[in-house]
This record gives sequence, C-alpha cells and structure tokens, in this order.
Amino acid sequence: MEEEVNQRVVSVSFNTGRMTAGVVARAMAGFIAAEHQKLNQHANERSEIPKHGKMTLQKLMDQDAGAEKVEIENSGLKSFDKIARKYHVDYAIKKDSGEDPPKYYLFFKARDKDVMGMAFKEYMDSVKKQKEKESMKEKIQKNKEKSKQLDMKRAKDKNRRKERSL
Repeated sequence: MEEEVNQRVVSVSFNTGRMTAGVVARAMAGFIAAEHQKLNQHANERSEIPKHGKMTLQKLMDQDAGAEKVEIENSGLKSFDKIARKYHVDYAIKKDSGEDPPKYYLFFKARDKDVMGMAFKEYMDSVKKQKEKESMKEKIQKNKEKSKQLDMKRAKDKNRRKERSL
C-alpha cells in the first residue's frame, strides 16, 4: 500500500502492427505533449484571477466600480503599494507634467469606503513614522561629535595622569 502511494504509475495504450522503439517514443512524446497542454491550460486559468495593487489607469477604469482621485507626493509610493495589496485596493498613478513641479494623482478603487480608509490611515501612519525617524546622516554627525568629545576628554585625563606622575 505504501509503495503505491509513493509511486505514480502512468499507463499508455496504443495499437500498432509492429512494436518498435520509434513507435514507443512517438507515443510517449504525444502523452507528454498532452500533459504539458493540460498544465498550461490550468496556468492560464489561474492568471485570469484579478490582481490587486498598481495597474494602468485604463485597466482601473475598465473595472465596474467608480474610481476616486487624490493628489499625492512622489515619495513613498513603494510603501503604499504594499499596503494597497494588503487591503485589496486597486490604484493607478497619473503624472501631470503640465505644471513646473509635476503633480501626481492617485486614482483608486476598493470594495468599500472603510477598507480604503483603513489603507490610507495605515499609509499615512507609515509616512509619519518615516518623517519622524532620524536620517542616517544626522545620526552619523551626532556620533562623530560625541566621539570627538570623548577623545578630548580622554586626552585631558591622559595629560592629568602624566602631570601627576612627574
């Protein structure tokens, strides 16, 4: 019983007048081609499942629900993509090049307003955290100044010890 579970048996039957290696090879090639065709058909069915997240404006408008528009900054769009997929929000970004600093518009759709609200709230919280977070350059500058102060303090202590020993 256990051996039957561990092994997969495939039976191929065909009619032939004379059994040769070429006939068997053609029969097996036909069987393998049919299996590949079945696998490709299943893969195509899976790819038709609608995806959520970033898409073109045309695809977004082709969906049946109405889209809404918000003006945004260019920064942090990658983090919004992650959150939009999490909440199944479909969105498209359109750049308005007509103005000197170009404006970006975010067109979005979701199943209901509450989901959209939660997604934007989480995005705004993450943007706020990023802005509050100290940049690496500032951290490096602070640490450089601290190390200079420590070096000066050590040098003073070293000089005091030398003076006492004399």
